[in-house]
Amino acid sequence: MSHPCESNPELWFSEKSEDIAQAKEACGFCPVREECADLGENEEFGVWGGMTPREIRQAKRFRVLVLEELRNAQILLMQRDGASISAMARELGLPRKTLADRLRKMTGLAA
Repeated sequence: MSHPCESNPELWFSEKSEDIAQAKEACGFCPVREECADLGENEEFGVWGGMTPREIRQAKRFRVLVLEELRNAQILLMQRDGASISAMARELGLPRKTLADRLRKMTGLAA
């Protein structure tokens, strides 16, 4: 199976906004979109997996923030349910001190 970028590779490295938009659209259903975006993360220009390198880095930062918020919610639920710091640390795979510091920061209280 060919990938959209194989038919006109110059389109993916154009500086024209209409070409960039066309390349992004063509990436929409590509089976290697995710792997391609991973490759483009450290590039300077081009369209990789339907995104520019800047967009890829922004999306990665957003994913990290979302995962952090999910982890914090999980910690607060475990604390609410009465789990000890040691039990939470074991279940979450975090060092006890790291978890205690995180709880202190999240709640403003001594853990």
